[in-house]
Amino acid sequence: MTEWAFSFKFAAVGICIVFAALASIVVAVSLIRLVNQRWQDHEERQKEKATEKEPSIDSLTLVLISAAVSTMLQGRFHIRSVRRLLPKNASRSPWSAQGRAILHGSHVVPKKR
Repeated sequence: MTEWAFSFKFAAVGICIVFAALASIVVAVSLIRLVNQRWQDHEERQKEKATEKEPSIDSLTLVLISAAVSTMLQGRFHIRSVRRLLPKNASRSPWSAQGRAILHGSHVVPKKR
């Protein structure tokens, strides 16, 4: 076997390996893109379902929350939206309650003068 023929076979095998690697990368990226697109479509459907739901807080509760906020902030404010942090049937773990308490405690509202 001549040196030229061996070089040609070696180059051909190398090119095949490179193209196989590139093809596998293309397949992987295409699959990731497909999964991402389906996930985004799923999130859009969930958002549409969430906006179609009836509010779960009645007007009396909203008035009471508004009064509490207005008392704390000493002024007249309008609450635009109220949302539930946990579903009604979810159990609250001590870990999430502690984290939420720390987060709420970090929000300092200055008093009006």
